[in-house]
Amino acid sequence: MEKLIVSEDEIVRVCSRLAKEIDSKLDETKNGVPVLVGIMNGALPFLYELVKHIKHPIEIDTIKASSYSGTETTGKVNITKEPDINLEGRDVILVEDIIDTGITMHYLKQFIKDHYKPKNLYVCVLVKRNNLNLKYSEIADFTGLTTDEQRYIVGFGFDYYGLWRNEPYVFVPSQKDIQ
Repeated sequence: MEKLIVSEDEIVRVCSRLAKEIDSKLDETKNGVPVLVGIMNGALPFLYELVKHIKHPIEIDTIKASSYSGTETTGKVNITKEPDINLEGRDVILVEDIIDTGITMHYLKQFIKDHYKPKNLYVCVLVKRNNLNLKYSEIADFTGLTTDEQRYIVGFGFDYYGLWRNEPYVFVPSQKDIQ
């Protein structure tokens, strides 16, 4: 590891804070049982930590989408798994590990609105990168942390060619680790 970005303890604190924000929003909408939709595979550790702190009854589902090939964005979003739960007329919260360029999330928001017609659609993200390449800035309704780190980060769902998702913290791998 070259640099720690988010510690395990900080992740728990951030998830607790985000859950309070989500509970407050759900108190306002009073729209039945919401669905949290985790974006596979990276958001799954974050999703499972986050739901431990949410007080409202919820349902959980997943969608699999990516605009990356390896470590580079392709600019084109590919969806390979859609939600199984009926989202029509419901509060839906898309849960994502990181917003980098915003391309994937922008596409997913429009896709969910067009195909599933939720009453309300929100986005919860663990890390939002302060990025000069950000194409869509209005993406996240609930943001855990922001980072100026521009190098590739891994851990807690974030991966490098599928590796390091299982680490309980987020970090920048050293050059020797990624060779």
